[in-house]
Amino acid sequence: MISKNVMKLNNFDDSIYYKADCSCGDSDHEILIEFEKDKECPDMIFLNFYKNIAWCSHWGSDNIFYNFWKRVKCAIKVLFTGYVELEESFIIQGEDSINDIIKALEEGKEYIKGTENDNT
Repeated sequence: MISKNVMKLNNFDDSIYYKADCSCGDSDHEILIEFEKDKECPDMIFLNFYKNIAWCSHWGSDNIFYNFWKRVKCAIKVLFTGYVELEESFIIQGEDSINDIIKALEEGKEYIKGTENDNT
């Protein structure tokens, strides 16, 4: 465990995982951070962020017809383009939380670099 909001979940031969919680306290807002290396690309370290993102058609409006129209527009966009763009916030409150995420990133980088030396 790194801190209150950042935790090491697991490590394997070629990857290490961390979980960072949003400072708002909602467990749906967490981010999974993965460091990974590929034996075929030994000079590369992959840093992946995984986050569940949700979209709500009735956010900001109580009008049932407008909300339905937003759903239809979104469905049409997915149907014809194959995707929809979304964004979501992740709140980091305070300097300590930022430092803990930086510490997790540095620790993960060093772990992956250390596993490279083990395989050579």
